[in-house]
Amino acid sequence: MAGAMTLEGLPLLAKLAVRRNWLFWTIWIFVLWLTTVATVAAYERVVPPGANVQVTMAALGGNPTMRAMLGPPFDLLTAGGFTMWRVGTFVAAAAAAMAALGVIRATRAEEEDGRIEMLRAGAIGRHAPLAAAISVASAACLLLAVLIAVAMAKTAPPAFGALVTGLGIGLVAFVFVGVGAVAAQLSESARAARGVALGALGTAYLVRAVADGSSESSPLRSLNWLSPLDWAALARPYAGERLWVLALPLLLGLVLIRVAFVLEDRRDHGAGVRSSRPGPATAAAGLSSARGLAMRLQRGTLIGWTVGIVVFGLALGSLSDSFGTMLQDTPDLAEMFKRMGGGAQVMRDAFYTAMIGILVVVLAMLGVSLLGRLRREEEVGHAEALLATSISRKEFALSYLVPAVVAPTVLCAVAGGLLAVTEALGGGGAGVVVEMAGAALAMTPGIWLVVGLAMMLHGWAPRWVGLGWAVVGWSLFVVWIGEILNLPSWLLKLTPFAGLPRLPVDSMNWTPVLVETVVAVALMVIGVVGYRRRDIG
Repeated sequence: MAGAMTLEGLPLLAKLAVRRNWLFWTIWIFVLWLTTVATVAAYERVVPPGANVQVTMAALGGNPTMRAMLGPPFDLLTAGGFTMWRVGTFVAAAAAAMAALGVIRATRAEEEDGRIEMLRAGAIGRHAPLAAAISVASAACLLLAVLIAVAMAKTAPPAFGALVTGLGIGLVAFVFVGVGAVAAQLSESARAARGVALGALGTAYLVRAVADGSSESSPLRSLNWLSPLDWAALARPYAGERLWVLALPLLLGLVLIRVAFVLEDRRDHGAGVRSSRPGPATAAAGLSSARGLAMRLQRGTLIGWTVGIVVFGLALGSLSDSFGTMLQDTPDLAEMFKRMGGGAQVMRDAFYTAMIGILVVVLAMLGVSLLGRLRREEEVGHAEALLATSISRKEFALSYLVPAVVAPTVLCAVAGGLLAVTEALGGGGAGVVVEMAGAALAMTPGIWLVVGLAMMLHGWAPRWVGLGWAVVGWSLFVVWIGEILNLPSWLLKLTPFAGLPRLPVDSMNWTPVLVETVVAVALMVIGVVGYRRRDIG
């Protein structure tokens, strides 16, 4: 009887979670559904029928770089099979992020803000808030699976292949419903919980990339069974479906959810399973300033991102030597990848340009995330307490703005250089490392522009600060599948990165670099001025 009472109020809390987060779920589901459907529609243009299609599949299936980037291709002769290879793993990973962040948003973040404590003052069971968040997130994963399956059944039959595609993506996301639920129990803050969940996602993606990029004879290839992100592809939709594979994400998700409920029983409300250690009696000298405190709060985020970006650069750079000779017998796909690489005529240049294009957008996420901590400090009341001291608003704003600009810039140069390490060791010399680091730095004004926009919004219209994330999301959409969808050129140029020189394909053009830099600095200044003038809270 006591166990049943722990879920009292579940329907009410589920409705509340939907009401508070409906826009979050709607945008994520619509964008992921649209990505899948649009790729199906582009299949005939990208892979036209003809004798070369068989050669294309063999080339792509055996190329380690493309396998590491996109996953294992099992059948490129059908629109459904091609779509699963080209965007299936990407959509599954994005859906996993959606699920984990959605659960944390409705549990740990609400608990941190004190809302769940207020709800518990009523007739609400201990596990009801967590159960409500899991129910809503699971329903969102199911809805995404159904929408993808129905759309692909109409545009890329047979229906069974479409069903396995939709279920595979939805169940991979369901695993990370469990990951998000567990992360919410481990940490005291939503920020730390997001770090745990996204770290798990990044690890799964890295394991998948290493496994899929390894040769058939390598023992590393079998590691793909350890990554949930590969299970949707390993179910082989449109290529002799293996429905039993989908039992893996279902069972793992259920196990993680069960673990989350057990952990919730073992922690106090407002605390995490991992209790915070008492700090020293006397604070370090660096914590006496707003800048030092901000750096201390962001330290874990910066360390995690640094490790991830370094691994990203080394892992993908190690695959660069196979990119130059790929798709020699498939001019249609070679042309598509050249467009992704800024119109490069040499596949080696296309590889570097495409990887840097993805890298700078990912690092723009870091910049917006670091600056977003400023808003979070205001929401939880910490900003008001600090500003009651001798710390000025300008100093407080700059303590978050400066790392949001500097950290992505430094990591961009580092990762760009690491992409070329393999070529340098193979005889290219150290010059190629410097060249690629410079190519990455040429794109950083786009990051600064996004951070500047976020700062301007935070200073004058904090409720609209999410537009910074919208710009980053659109940029990622364009860089990942914009070319394959043959979108109008004017639409592809509507990103902060489109006008910048894409080295080594383009020659260096300082005009757009300087213009974007000036605009970015102006937006930052306007934002800081606005922050000094508006009400806090």
